[in-house]
Amino acid sequence: MEFEEYYEIGEECFGNGEYKNALEYFQKCISINESNDCLNYIGCCYLGLKDYSPAINVFKNIIRECPYSERAMLNLGRTYLKQEKLQEALECLEKTISINSNSEDAYYYQGVYYEKTDNLEEAMLCYERSLSLNFEQPEAHLNLGTCFYKKHLYNEAIHEFDLAFKYDNNFIKAKENKGIVYLDMKEYKNALNEFLLVYKDNHYNISNIIDIAHCYYKIKYFQDAYNWIKKALRIEPGNEYANEYANKMKKKVNSRIS
Repeated sequence: MEFEEYYEIGEECFGNGEYKNALEYFQKCISINESNDCLNYIGCCYLGLKDYSPAINVFKNIIRECPYSERAMLNLGRTYLKQEKLQEALECLEKTISINSNSEDAYYYQGVYYEKTDNLEEAMLCYERSLSLNFEQPEAHLNLGTCFYKKHLYNEAIHEFDLAFKYDNNFIKAKENKGIVYLDMKEYKNALNEFLLVYKDNHYNISNIIDIAHCYYKIKYFQDAYNWIKKALRIEPGNEYANEYANKMKKKVNSRIS
């Protein structure tokens, strides 16, 4: 096989999240032609595999050869974020922006940095700057919504979660977060609708199942609440919170029958 064939298969594997297979194909590419694009992919494969030390080495080697490599600098910053080396991450992201002041990804990851350091105002500014460059980013809308939620700006949070789901209909986390906002607003029927959608995607999300039971309990559908909490216990019989809730609901159901 030629370089282009290995590279194309590597890209396909990477896009499918098959990082180990992708790494093998990109390493075959490197044996033919040591291109920086290929090396960057190799670093990203290590990052996807959570093997951070070789990822850092790869990105640093690219930067050593090409100090103005925007992608390598950005990916080095992303790797430091994963390691919780926050100051190193910020320095890399700032350097990325100095290379390209219109890097939507750099502003997004700056937002992640500031959110990790509990600076919500700066985080929101960064997410908004990233979205001004590319509005159709579900992750940026989700994170901005989370910031609004933390500031108790619930309507703004819901709006951002709706946009996150609009731009990626498989982004179920947006629906789950929207349900949590409705819980805090005590709008239990709205919350229930969101959690039931989440359940269609994943029948084994214990937290979501308990939230469904809680919503039914709050709207006084005690039998439904009890049935859902039993679903949770069939998956995780030792869940302490679910067991306590089950006993509480059983009493409610029995009191209505007697």
